[in-house]
Amino acid sequence: MKKIYFLFLLLILLGCKKSSTTDSTDSSSTSLWSSNDDFILNDDEDLNGTYCAEVEYYNPSTGTRSTYELDVEVENGYLVQIDWPNGGWLDETHFSSEDISSGECSFTSDRGYQYTVTLGEKGGGCYSDGRRLQNAVNEDVENTTCPKCGDEKDEYDTYCNSCKRKIEDEEQERQNKIEHTCTSCGGYKFSSFDDLCNNCKRREEEE
Repeated sequence: MKKIYFLFLLLILLGCKKSSTTDSTDSSSTSLWSSNDDFILNDDEDLNGTYCAEVEYYNPSTGTRSTYELDVEVENGYLVQIDWPNGGWLDETHFSSEDISSGECSFTSDRGYQYTVTLGEKGGGCYSDGRRLQNAVNEDVENTTCPKCGDEKDEYDTYCNSCKRKIEDEEQERQNKIEHTCTSCGGYKFSSFDDLCNNCKRREEEE
C-alpha cells in the first residue's frame, strides 16, 4: 500500500514539473525579447509587418542625439520604413533597406542623419514619441538647408558656401557700380575717386 501511495505521489510531482516547464516555454516563445535583451524570432513568425521600435536619431552636423519609440515597417527581415505619427514616413527613397533580422540595424539617411533601430513588439501603435522625432528631424533639416537655393549648409551659417560666394560677388559688383557712377548724370566714370565723369567735369569747367 505504501509503495502504491509513493508511486502516485511521484506521478503528481512529475506532472506538475512538466506543466511548469511547458508554461515557461510558451511564455518565452510569445515574447520578442529574452531576459538578456537579445532579439528572439518565434518559430512560427515571419519577420514581416509593423513593429514597435526604439529609434535612436543622431545628426553629426548639429550634435542632436535622441531616442524615440515609434512604428517601423519590416519586409522579409529588412527595415523598409519608419512611420511618422501624422501619416508621413521615412522610406527607401531616403535610405537603403537594412537587414534587421537580428532585431537591430543602423543606417545613414540621404541627408547624413544616423539612425539605430531596435525592434520591439509586433503590431505597432507606438506613436508616443514619433512626433518629437519628426519635429527634431524637421528642425535639423531647416537649420542645415540653405534658404536661397535649398542645398545643405552648416548649421551656424545663413547660406551655403555657393550662395555666400554668389552674394559676395553680387555685393562687390554693386559696390563697383556705385563707385563708378557719376553723381551728376548717372553715367559711367573711370575713376572711383572722382565724383563726376569726364563729360560732367568738362561741363563744370566750361561754366
